[in-house]
Amino acid sequence: MFRSFILALALVFAAVTTAQAASNVAIAPLMQVADKSSLHDAKTKYLDSKFGKDKEKLEKDVKAFQKKAEEFQKQASALSDSARQQKGQELEKEARALEGRRQEFTKKAAPVEQKINQQILEILGKACENYAKANGYDIILDAATVLYASSAANVEEGLIAEVNKIWKERGSKFKL
Repeated sequence: MFRSFILALALVFAAVTTAQAASNVAIAPLMQVADKSSLHDAKTKYLDSKFGKDKEKLEKDVKAFQKKAEEFQKQASALSDSARQQKGQELEKEARALEGRRQEFTKKAAPVEQKINQQILEILGKACENYAKANGYDIILDAATVLYASSAANVEEGLIAEVNKIWKERGSKFKL
């Protein structure tokens, strides 16, 4: 029993010491910081310039296919069995071709977007580090992982400014 008491006391002491060591904690919704900063517009602009036409064409073709499929469903009962089967096979073939194009598009675009996202995370990390050091914070946590914090702990606006500053210092371009 005495050992349990000593162990419990040691755990309480360790928890208090840890809490005191990181007493100045801030939170920020990091994905919102990225979305509200210059990074979001730059990412969108870059991806649109690189893949926008292909994406628009694919979306247009998908909508046209959906329209054809809806028309087929409306007319299916009026068609003969052989005509319905033939039209169904044509639609299946077109659907497979569209899916292949979608996969090919994703295969081209995903690595580029992944590289951009990695750079965004690096900038967010550097912004958190700079902001914490400049403002005396021991820790900045992502608000998505925090169950409760007072609004006074939210440093979103300051981080947006820091992200924009770092982005400008890096030449406002992604390195791809």
